[in-house]
Amino acid sequence: MNQPLIDLVQNYFGGDTVRQTSTALGESESSIGTALRSVVPLALGGLFARSQQPGGAAELFGLANQAHSSGILGNLSSLLGGLSSNSAAPASDGSLLNKGVEMLRSVFGSHYTTAVEGVSQQAGVRTSTTSSLLSMAVPVVLGLLGKHAADNNLDANGFSSYLGSQRSSIMGALGSLPGGLGAVVSGLGLGNAAGAAANTFGSTVSAAADRTGHAARDTARDVEAVATSPSRWPWLLLALAVLAALFFLMRGCNKESETTPPPTTETVTDTTATTTTAVAPAAPTGRYDEASGNYIYDTGANTDVKLPDGTVLNVGSNSLESRLFNFLNDANQTVSDDKTQGWMSLDRVYFNTGKSTLTAESQAQLKNVAAILKAFPNAAIKFGGYTDNKGKADMNLTLSADRANAARKAVMDAGIDAGRVAAEGYGQEHPIASNDTPEGRAQNRRVDVRVTKK
Repeated sequence: MNQPLIDLVQNYFGGDTVRQTSTALGESESSIGTALRSVVPLALGGLFARSQQPGGAAELFGLANQAHSSGILGNLSSLLGGLSSNSAAPASDGSLLNKGVEMLRSVFGSHYTTAVEGVSQQAGVRTSTTSSLLSMAVPVVLGLLGKHAADNNLDANGFSSYLGSQRSSIMGALGSLPGGLGAVVSGLGLGNAAGAAANTFGSTVSAAADRTGHAARDTARDVEAVATSPSRWPWLLLALAVLAALFFLMRGCNKESETTPPPTTETVTDTTATTTTAVAPAAPTGRYDEASGNYIYDTGANTDVKLPDGTVLNVGSNSLESRLFNFLNDANQTVSDDKTQGWMSLDRVYFNTGKSTLTAESQAQLKNVAAILKAFPNAAIKFGGYTDNKGKADMNLTLSADRANAARKAVMDAGIDAGRVAAEGYGQEHPIASNDTPEGRAQNRRVDVRVTKK
């Protein structure tokens, strides 16, 4: 579990999970997504606070093992069923749902209702919906913790140490909660940093949260934003301030965050030594297709790529599949510590205009990516989503994340474990072509992939 726990939980609650949850709870997808971005840090904060209480770590260790052994992470329907009084969830899942919400109520005390009401008001959902999301988030966190403990053969002490290592990332997420939730943060016993951050930015965040962002959708093909979707990060100002501070603190450490977006041009890295300089390739060749609004890449003459497990892929010699296979198959190429390097664009993955829905022809390349990952069982990847600069930046950020998660889900549906595939959206930042022409905008509407582990 190389990623912070909070990132893994947020990745779990990707696009498809949000869609299914919104249907089960009778709320809009955008509202559920907004609520989850507060619910996840609160659930993590509550569980961490419980681990610091007498007997808390041992209790969580037992529940985490129970959640993992029940297979709850791979059975979303049981979680959703447990949220409805009209459907019976399996006993183990229902028990985890009940224990989760009971634990949070115990930790938050009188602040629990404040938290539920604050999230509900900020996200525009019913209080019953927020309560359901909190009770659902806890088993997911426990399941991920249990998986980590099992994968790493952790005993109770090792489990407790791992939880302790997540303190800073959890506090950072709590510090980004919208105003009004600072009282809950200060009551968790995690220290003053998170609460102070939330309270300091409270008025700014509340003002941002009041903006609904409802506007008419531009029907032009190259418009990326769906204007009726509310902002994914209404507290973006706080996040930017925190990131800026982290940037200056980390410069002296000569390390890059895993969430650092790729450079402005796709790069190909010779990673035979850590001192090798990344070399930018020639401009991609292809053509702009006016009818579809897509950039059609020239992937070279078709050739057979034989994978280590005997699978044969018939793909272009310069396709994403060929480049990905060559990187994984070459022992001399290693994953760069510089997280801005090694990104490659998916060259046959497209979406419906202004949406995160994959077109039918996109499935073939993503299935090929899954086949390559199956042949290299130690490998892990990350998808990065991008848009052009049409529409509002915050909505483009939302769209890019949904598209990256759509690619991630397609690979997972093809049989790849969720822990091997991450996804993040970078919005309209870091274009690889000019946004002044339809052709350039088409190239900027893309999903990139980077190998994070060989």
